[in-house]
This record gives sequence, structure tokens and C-alpha cells, in this order.
Amino acid sequence: DDLGIKHMVLDFKKEFSKGGTTIHRGFYSPSSLDLVIGGCNREKLINGVPKSNAYDYEYIFDSKGDLICAKKYSDEIDGIFNVISIELFLYKKDMVMSFVFEPYNDYALTLISECQYVNKRLSRYESAICFEGKACVEIDVETFEYTDDLLKSVCWCRYTPSVQLLDENKFVFSRDEEGYLSTYTIEQTVASDYLNFSCVQETYDVKVRRK
Repeated sequence: DDLGIKHMVLDFKKEFSKGGTTIHRGFYSPSSLDLVIGGCNREKLINGVPKSNAYDYEYIFDSKGDLICAKKYSDEIDGIFNVISIELFLYKKDMVMSFVFEPYNDYALTLISECQYVNKRLSRYESAICFEGKACVEIDVETFEYTDDLLKSVCWCRYTPSVQLLDENKFVFSRDEEGYLSTYTIEQTVASDYLNFSCVQETYDVKVRRK
């Protein structure tokens, strides 16, 4: 224009998904616990823009393809289909942080997450559940090991500050002839409330067919 000001054209892409409400960020969750724990399904993306309220997440990507906002929807509050959480992202070199806020609760901060990458592979995923942005009620950490660029094992630690309880489990995966994750064994160093196995080195089927 006459003032020499350049106008920036922002290019965004949106995606929608159904389900995945029990796992952080739904379909695009960094967690691998859906492989070993029931009820943590990511569910699926929806083709195009939904014409009704038949979706649970809305994802917004910038022009580089980076996820910059994730909105979670529900009609469980006052029976009105609306946004119940908004997740915003901060990108740094080899690290992505996110912050989840609840609009209906004065935009209180309820979760903080951090993903660390080595050679573009997720190496560590941390999340802290907050109570109205004032106190941490649970900390989860997943660390990932790879063989030939394929996921080999996940070590999961969960700490509950209020009772000073630490759970720690390592899941070691095997693959089938087609390269899909098929089974896993558990190295359980601390008793877990989520996982109740009597034998440490038994083999279990993965919950999700994924490479």
C-alpha cells in the first residue's frame, strides 16, 4: 500500500476427528499408551468439514503444516455443543510445547505438554495435569527407543504428587512379518494402578494395528 506496509496472508488448514476423547489431543496424540492400554483409542479423522456436531476435535495447521491449535468439543456442559478445551503450541528447535485451557472455566490452564525430538523422531513426551493452573496433580513421561527408525520400546513413568506415588513400566515391542507392531512384553519396576499383570515377562497383543 501507500505506507509501504506488507500485508501477510495467513494460510491455514483445518481437520476434524471423531473420538479419542480419553487420550491427550485425540487422533494426533504424541502418546503411545493406546498400544498397551484399553480405552485410549485415537479413533479417526473425518473427511472434509462436518455438517453436524458429529466430531470431537478440530485441528488447525499453519502454512508449514505445523499443528498450532487443537480444539476439543462436547455437549456435556449445559447440553450445548461447544469448545471445552483449547490447546496452543510453541515450537522451538527439536521441541514442541503445548498449553491446554478450558474456556468454560475462565480459561484455566489444565495441561502442559512437551515433546522432544532427536533426528525428527519423538524421543520424549511429557505432560503435567494442572488443577486450575495452580497445582500439578499428575505428571506423565514417555521415552521412546527405536531400532532402524522403527519404534522398539516405550518407557512410561507416572507420578502423583498428592500421594507421592510413582508408577514405571517399560514396554518392549515385536513386529509381525508385515512390519506391524504385534506383541509386547513388560518390564515392570514399580507397581502400576493401570496395569495389573501377575507375570512380568508374559507376551501381550498390542491394542492397535500400527507400524
